[in-house]
Amino acid sequence: MEGFIMPHLTKKTPTWAAFADTLIERLRRHHGLAPARFLNDEDEEPSELDILFQKLEGPVPATQFTERADIPSRYLPARQLLTGIRLAAAFGSQDQEQESAQCGAITIIRDIAIEDLQLIKDTLKSAFPTRWLIIEPDVAEVAFAKNAQSRFDRLLVDCVDKIEPVLILQPDGITLPFHLKAIAPTTLAFSNVTHDVLLKFLECGHLSDQLAGAGNVRAALPTETAMKALGTVDVCAATRAPALHQAVERLRRMTHRDAKGNGPRLEDMTGDNIALTAARRIVADLLDWQAGKAAWHELSHSLLLYGAPGTGKTWLARAMGNSAGLTVVTGSFGEWQAAGHLGDMLREMRATFAKARRNAPCILVIDEIDAVGSRTDDDRHASHYRIQVITAFLAEMDQIAQREGVVVVGTCNHVDRMDPAVLRSGRMDVKIEVPLPDAEALYAILSHDLSKDIADHELQKLAHRAVGHSAADIDAAIRAARSNARHERKLLHVAMLEEQLKIGSAKENPNRTWRIAVHEAGHAVIGKALDLGPIDRIMITGDGGQIHRRAQSSESRLCDIEDEIVYSLGGRAAERLMLGEVSAGAGGPATSDLALATRHAVDIEAAYGLGHEGPVWHANPDALHLATPAIRDRVRQRIMKAEKRAGEILRQHQQVLEALASELVEKRSLRSSEIAQLLQHVTENTSTTTPENAPP
Repeated sequence: MEGFIMPHLTKKTPTWAAFADTLIERLRRHHGLAPARFLNDEDEEPSELDILFQKLEGPVPATQFTERADIPSRYLPARQLLTGIRLAAAFGSQDQEQESAQCGAITIIRDIAIEDLQLIKDTLKSAFPTRWLIIEPDVAEVAFAKNAQSRFDRLLVDCVDKIEPVLILQPDGITLPFHLKAIAPTTLAFSNVTHDVLLKFLECGHLSDQLAGAGNVRAALPTETAMKALGTVDVCAATRAPALHQAVERLRRMTHRDAKGNGPRLEDMTGDNIALTAARRIVADLLDWQAGKAAWHELSHSLLLYGAPGTGKTWLARAMGNSAGLTVVTGSFGEWQAAGHLGDMLREMRATFAKARRNAPCILVIDEIDAVGSRTDDDRHASHYRIQVITAFLAEMDQIAQREGVVVVGTCNHVDRMDPAVLRSGRMDVKIEVPLPDAEALYAILSHDLSKDIADHELQKLAHRAVGHSAADIDAAIRAARSNARHERKLLHVAMLEEQLKIGSAKENPNRTWRIAVHEAGHAVIGKALDLGPIDRIMITGDGGQIHRRAQSSESRLCDIEDEIVYSLGGRAAERLMLGEVSAGAGGPATSDLALATRHAVDIEAAYGLGHEGPVWHANPDALHLATPAIRDRVRQRIMKAEKRAGEILRQHQQVLEALASELVEKRSLRSSEIAQLLQHVTENTSTTTPENAPP
């Protein structure tokens, strides 16, 4: 890196530096001679009795470490040297080492990456004279072996029978049994590669002679938060550079977060939908916590984003990490289950959570979280498997909730399929439905990927015409349009994107668009007139229209339920008022306007005890409705009465209805603030209905 200059050197010595020097000296002497032989005979393997006597004699005499030839520390194995310094930072001093070597002592080293486990064991044997009984979980191919946790637990139980000092290596993803937590053993955290650790490592390596004139290396290094993402091999590989400034530059490249290249940011998004607002709030709280302005227990630690496929849930979750400047750790039930049988799946799941804990502060994104299932599922097939998965997942969620700095963001399509224990507060603090992106959100996506190819005003127009498409649709269209541009040897232009999205003025029926706008505007006016809750968003989509109302809790009186029926029929009544006839737009699937209105009307008669039948309940209201002509007639009359009332309300506010529909046609999507402004002159029109079975 030509021209790289570091400012003036500042001296800062950590408290563990002296112990680090001691361990480095031990490593130098260990590697200066062949491994020491047992004292009984140079040519024979030690007998069991010899081994027993050596255990009884305690630590290896210090002379064994001093009677070895010296070699420069730059020739020490780099990974072992770095591990030794991190262990020195964990122990803090030689006094702590000696305390851990006492008979009956139990010491735990936690926060160990699974790939560092064997390296730590080797370094302990090379640099520490204490003959600890070392307990660690079984590892195979840089992953926990099958039943690693249960075997680890058995070893911990067995160690109670022995008096020699015990050193427990606890990698991320492995838990300790209750009996061990209860006695509160000495617990040390395996140090991250901090600035102090790295500088000590550089002092001992081949770059040591360049430190004196290099200026303030500490200021030139990546932040300690960014360096948490680096493993032992990463650091050792970067510092193999022949020059110090090259090593520092390698470290900076390894940890550099290119906001444009790594995905979206919340700052680039406009709009005020609930999901985006919640994401911004969590990130703001997280930044306040990092700055010391808020305590961790005052923050929401988890967010569940659910909704239809392709609505940008994962995109939003990644934007949270980019905006907070944090590492984003990702995992999904699909990836975990692809690892193999139950044991493999749980191993991969625990590894993901362990990675999040190791990289804290960070954001852990769990895709397809609804695949966790539910223990209340009536399907008994594979219920044993499902129960074990849910139990293990809950344990990981509880464990990560105790670690400051990890925000969990789950994404799914079917929140109703998840176990209630997963959804409870404390595991999922905030739960928000993510609708299709509005024009503002689509513009943010398009601008992020196409700002260098297409003019901004063209992207804004395209965003309005693309309302109704998901984030995944937009992403696929961009890729396909770029491919076409390459093959046709042309510059990318808006028409290519419109072709992929199947939009544009030539493909649009203006009469259909106006009808959709009138229909959705009718719902909005009725919702405002009956005070049924604020309207958050209205959209015209390729399949029709959408309106999102924030429902308010009511007293569930007959008039409250009838108001909901009137709201459901508001779109149909608006079509009749403005266009003279209605379309089939209010009918169709079980979620349609007519279906919801009918559902409420049937329940009034057969389930709520508010209809002509009086205070009775039927187990199958739908069957009763179909089989009883009198009930069918009352349901029809109730729906017709509600539609008539909706028409009367809309006629009183016809000017507002038309203005709202016109604005919707122009913008294709309206946000809550815009809707509230257009509905400000709608007057409240509530009513009170006496139940038909009320006593005189």
